[in-house]
Amino acid sequence: MRASVKRFSALVLPAVMLAAVQVAATAPAAQAAVGIRFSQLLNGERLSDGDMIQVTDLPGGVDSGVIKIQLKLAGVSWWKGIQSGPIVLCQAQDNQTSSAAQFSVSDFRANGLQLWKAKTFGVHTQMYNIVDATQQMSGGHSYVFVWEKD
Repeated sequence: MRASVKRFSALVLPAVMLAAVQVAATAPAAQAAVGIRFSQLLNGERLSDGDMIQVTDLPGGVDSGVIKIQLKLAGVSWWKGIQSGPIVLCQAQDNQTSSAAQFSVSDFRANGLQLWKAKTFGVHTQMYNIVDATQQMSGGHSYVFVWEKD
């Protein structure tokens, strides 16, 4: 009996691994970020993946060549992040419910602003690209993004 189990395992395991590779090879490419407008965040609208993110614009308090971004989690605990192109600005998860950063208006103008979250298996995924961020957000302002639902 043990010999037949070993032979069965030796035959089945490679077949299962091959099937997994074939499935992965035919899986669709990673989803592209959805373009959203800044007004959707100001209004706290439900976004395409079910997220609700409310942004508040607080003028003043920082130099005119700088933008301050703050991310707060309210009732959600999976990883969330805000980036400007390759620059990770803020991230929060579990007990760390808030994070803030300041960055230059020139970096912001060059890279825009994107909202990220952990998806299946905790993979950090760019979900939303704020398509009009560089037109709607200004230096000398602080912006508080409250991620309320995911």
